[in-house]
Amino acid sequence: MILRKQIGCIGILAVLLFSACQKIDDLSNAELKSKGAEFAIPLFSASTTIEDLIEGFDENTFIEIDGEGVVHLRYKGDVLTQTANEFLQAASDSIPPAITLTDTLFALPFSSPQQLKVDKAIYKTGTVRFGVKSDYVGTIDFKLSILHAQKDGQVATLEESFSSPPPVQGYYASQGFLDMSGYELLPQNDTVLIRYEAYTDAGDRIELPQVFLISEDVYFSYIEGVLGNFTHNGRADTIFIDFFENWIQGEVFFENPDIFIHVQNSFGVPTRSDIKVFDIITADDQRLPLESTFITDTGIDFVYPSLNEVGQVKEMTFAFDENNSNIEDVLGSKPVALEYDVDALMNPDNNSTERGFITDSSYYNIQVEVDLPLRGQASGFTMRDTFSVDFSSYDEVTEAEFKMVADNGMPLEIIAQAWFLDAQGQVLDSLFAEGPKAVVEAAPVDASGIATQTTQATHFITFNQQRFDKLRATSKVALSGAFSTTGNGTQTVKAIAGQGAEIRMGMKLKE
Repeated sequence: MILRKQIGCIGILAVLLFSACQKIDDLSNAELKSKGAEFAIPLFSASTTIEDLIEGFDENTFIEIDGEGVVHLRYKGDVLTQTANEFLQAASDSIPPAITLTDTLFALPFSSPQQLKVDKAIYKTGTVRFGVKSDYVGTIDFKLSILHAQKDGQVATLEESFSSPPPVQGYYASQGFLDMSGYELLPQNDTVLIRYEAYTDAGDRIELPQVFLISEDVYFSYIEGVLGNFTHNGRADTIFIDFFENWIQGEVFFENPDIFIHVQNSFGVPTRSDIKVFDIITADDQRLPLESTFITDTGIDFVYPSLNEVGQVKEMTFAFDENNSNIEDVLGSKPVALEYDVDALMNPDNNSTERGFITDSSYYNIQVEVDLPLRGQASGFTMRDTFSVDFSSYDEVTEAEFKMVADNGMPLEIIAQAWFLDAQGQVLDSLFAEGPKAVVEAAPVDASGIATQTTQATHFITFNQQRFDKLRATSKVALSGAFSTTGNGTQTVKAIAGQGAEIRMGMKLKE
């Protein structure tokens, strides 16, 4: 099965015919010296291989030759990246900006209804201040300590003295603050102990009517523990499969196609795909969902680094194939695009004993890839394309004869026709007056589907003066090609690197 961006052999024919017209245009100033003279003009000799036919793709489409020499067309989507920012911001936002300390030793719960239970957290940014209400008259020496937050062996502590009662309704907010950057927070039994000490100028310790812990701009660079059930929202993407963009009829069957999901993951926590959309869009505007239990039921589990592998990135590839999905049905339906939207669910089984980690550099990448191996069957697979020409300068020609010689080492028969169209798109004439013509037979293949020899065909196409006169108004040529693999599409064949075809064409003009 010979395929390319606008499919192999129609690509050959279009390019070669277009080249021919260009060469004819180059001869528009040629002068026919004697009446009745004939001029044989070689137009071109062109050859191509499988690799030539399918080059020129964009950066997300490429070819690959497997160990058997079979050519694969591979279409990749964008790399969709999800970072830890959303989760870390949610964790930071869960800390109230002001916490009332109801006792001199206050146990602050450090968990959440979403099962977040922190064993260790490292502050990246953030400051801590205190606020109090006091009716004592005199100077107060105040000390605030977050006992489970340490840096370089020192407990996070903020000390400040102030005159009491404060002038604004008895409330005072500390003028200084404690920079929490780099502090490690190590909760015990899901709580963080916070102590305040207030001493009078006589040295007596007192309790104040109200004390507040004020946190600002808190953001963590590392969180370890039970990280809860959290959904990372991905984004939709589309892979365009331009193989079928010019299809008009016929069938193609790919043998053993695959859709791969490539994952890179540095989140140190169990994570599973939550596929919202995974649909094939066909050339006739149908939407066909890829069906698999990995989409509807189980999801795809990402590999992930363990607690002793912080900073490492784990990689994996999951394949949807004929054994776990309806891929052969949907990719046999003339696909032009694959639309998908994949979220990721952290701690999908709600395991309250599963310890993991996230850092501010954690991320996962998801990339989807469609692999179409150029082996299979094609029957009546028809494509059409158009290109511009101009025959208006040939006013002395009474007859034109084209001679086409084709050598084909590819296992694909081509039945072609070309229509000459005026500026309004009306058909003036066709290349083959008798109708679409088999311009070259498929190369014969062995039992494994590999071409064993080259076939050759020679064609003469004559235009008398009356027919050629009609072509002078030609603005475009519409070229149609129908393709069938060896045995009229009944035998599976393989497109092997190095297989190719050569087409030579000459033109004889008569005055």
